[in-house]
Amino acid sequence: MPDIEGRNVRTKLNDDMIFFSIQDLFGYWKAHVTMSGIQRVQAGIALHAIEEEGDRIGFILNDLTDSHVPGEFFLVENTVFRDIILYASGEKVDHDLLRAMLAECEEGAARIRPVKGQTIILLGAFWGHGNTIDRYLASRRSGVAIGAYVYDIIPLTHPQYCKADLVREHSMSVCEMGLVVDFVFTISDFTRHALTALFKEYGGRDIPMVTVPLAHSMTAEVSGTDAWPLALQAIKGAPYVAYISTIEGRKNHRYVVEAWQQMIELGIDVPDLVFVGREGWRIGGLKDLLDGTHNLNGRVHLVHDLSDAELDSIYTNAMFTVFTSFVEGWGLPVGESLVHGTPCVASGTSSIPEVGGDFVDYVDPLNLRDGVTVLRRMIEDRAYLQSRRDRIRQNFVARTWNDVGRDFLNQTRIAADRAYPDRPLHPKLAEGAQFYPGSLMSGAIPFSQYVPGPMRMALRDTFYHLEGHGAWMRGALGEVSFLTGLTEGTDIIVYLQLSCPAHAAGNRVTAYIADGSNVAPSGGRWHQLEARHKALVRARGRVRKDGLCSILIEVAGQLEAPLPDRRLFGVGLTAIGFVRADNAQLREDLVERFVFHDMSAESRAAA
Repeated sequence: MPDIEGRNVRTKLNDDMIFFSIQDLFGYWKAHVTMSGIQRVQAGIALHAIEEEGDRIGFILNDLTDSHVPGEFFLVENTVFRDIILYASGEKVDHDLLRAMLAECEEGAARIRPVKGQTIILLGAFWGHGNTIDRYLASRRSGVAIGAYVYDIIPLTHPQYCKADLVREHSMSVCEMGLVVDFVFTISDFTRHALTALFKEYGGRDIPMVTVPLAHSMTAEVSGTDAWPLALQAIKGAPYVAYISTIEGRKNHRYVVEAWQQMIELGIDVPDLVFVGREGWRIGGLKDLLDGTHNLNGRVHLVHDLSDAELDSIYTNAMFTVFTSFVEGWGLPVGESLVHGTPCVASGTSSIPEVGGDFVDYVDPLNLRDGVTVLRRMIEDRAYLQSRRDRIRQNFVARTWNDVGRDFLNQTRIAADRAYPDRPLHPKLAEGAQFYPGSLMSGAIPFSQYVPGPMRMALRDTFYHLEGHGAWMRGALGEVSFLTGLTEGTDIIVYLQLSCPAHAAGNRVTAYIADGSNVAPSGGRWHQLEARHKALVRARGRVRKDGLCSILIEVAGQLEAPLPDRRLFGVGLTAIGFVRADNAQLREDLVERFVFHDMSAESRAAA
């Protein structure tokens, strides 16, 4: 069993231990006092796991300092983590107290190194909050099984509904996940099919995937408390229809407002609309419509940050709810409406029918006429509306968090008991292709290249985060590793375009192809760098087992950046490519592309 050090933790770990990564959850709690969807899912599964599995499971945090050791994590005490969840799930949460509880939990955590036979599950967001896939690469190379719970891939499939930064980071992380993880759980069949299709279309791995559906409600039960929101006192007791969701373009609130407009023009006595949720992005058209009509002459009400009890009141007292989203990974508001016994009109797209089954009346979110027809019937045909409410009451069986937790742990044990063969855990770079790390920071991700070759992973732990120019190498020694697709022993030439930061003018750098002995070949050529200029450096060597090529880069000279930047770097990687040594024509072509790309970039900068 691996040793651990720290306080307030158990001293022995099971050989088949399952660790859940909760780094993103801690990061979210530090920034927000209330939990959103993904955080509530993690909290629900964690509580069930602690109750049912005890010391057979654990929860880990990442070391976010520059001195972190790849493959090592901090193990928190289960009971302390449970107490934090219970407090953060309460009606009244003091953010300062919550942060203090998090700090105490972190202080009492123990440094551990998971080993072969153990499993790590990425339970939440794996594209940010210090929880990116590369942090688990060393563990996978040590034989630890890695799994991920995927909520959706909407930023990849529907980028028009997401912020550019999210599209970039989420897209890269999903592709990188395909390189590292051994198995995937998804929250819906729709997400599983979409992810499977993505990897199949673009040449990714065939990863074992299982659907573990979410619960129908985020809370354990309906509170039953009459807690009507003060902001809606004017319509208390009046008929209304509720749309409970973040207000963003993807959720398609405008569809509902326009349907209400049409019904008003037809002379229909429509109920008021209540939109519950914070404003997000891509809602300019909706806001213009509401401003121009004075919220449909006062018929549309917008509120947010309601308590669970207030949400219960909104759901329970609504005539029905609407959820006309274009695309979802699950569709929780549909399930919550059914849990409260309230009929729902929702889009018949993506995962939403998995949540609502035949208890929901569906519309086409792209066909307003269809929506008006369905909504009009719900408003005017009270007998039909009552029949829908009666059907829910008599036949609907909600999926609970106990169901989710039990299902999740069962599937985790099945996945963890499988033997996962060793495989090359490096991205593939095609011969003659060029990888510009900075290009990933702008423009669309080229999935045909990045799914089979997520080259950000090639930089491993020896480079800082990507920037527009590329990536600065961390310290005096760096490594770039990738698969070439060539047979072992093939003679190749690698070209690296290196840049020099202003503080490191005059630094000397060399690069060589490692042969696996960890001994640098003698006689490597050293190049002197000029500030803000790029140098094309070449290294020659032979491909290793499995077609692996590992480039080692050494820099001598100034590494300390001027304050306030506390990083240590003296050279940056702008681009890399390789060719077989005997392919003179491709070699000449590759060098020309490096040169002309650089000249073109300088011309654009000068303009």
